[in-house]
Amino acid sequence: MAYWKKPTWPSAQTTESPEEYDLVISAQKGNEVAFEALYERYNNRISRYLTRMIGDDGVGCELTQETFLKAWAALPGLRSPERFTGWLYRIATNSAHTYQQRARHMQTISWDACEHSIEPPSIAGPEAQVAETELLAIALSRVSLTYRSCLILYVIEEFSQRDIALLLKMKEASVSKYVSRGKEELRQIYARLTLEQGSTRQEGGIW
Repeated sequence: MAYWKKPTWPSAQTTESPEEYDLVISAQKGNEVAFEALYERYNNRISRYLTRMIGDDGVGCELTQETFLKAWAALPGLRSPERFTGWLYRIATNSAHTYQQRARHMQTISWDACEHSIEPPSIAGPEAQVAETELLAIALSRVSLTYRSCLILYVIEEFSQRDIALLLKMKEASVSKYVSRGKEELRQIYARLTLEQGSTRQEGGIW
């Protein structure tokens, strides 16, 4: 499936090449050209990651810009330039978490304000003929946030479990557990969405 196609770049690592290390050091000193080079290297990766985290292309792009703005502001304080990749993904992950917490809060406020005057809104599902990749994207956006982060970073971005543990500040054993639970939760949500859409798709693994 196209949505789960492996990225074309090399497996993500927390240790950069000498060239990239030099770019990070230069950018830390205020070199905007060096930071632009880093932006060009990571923009698509971060954008795809955030889009999968949120399930919305537009919001994913907005959060990508927010991520790089935060990175530029915080870059002088990065103590381990060789771990720029993980550090950048951590900023992106935090941005996604903050956005979803804010979105849930706004939904609660909106519901409290109008629940006495209108009927509860129905949750409109995808169109009946939605592409498999789109349905999977919706399912992924509904996976529990902690599981989702580990799942995307491990399965799609190809971070090692050790790197994910460092990035998300959790035990390595927890990463394995969350990836496994994330896969199971994704299967259940995907199956439920498929049934809701009256799909005639035959049962089969999505991995």
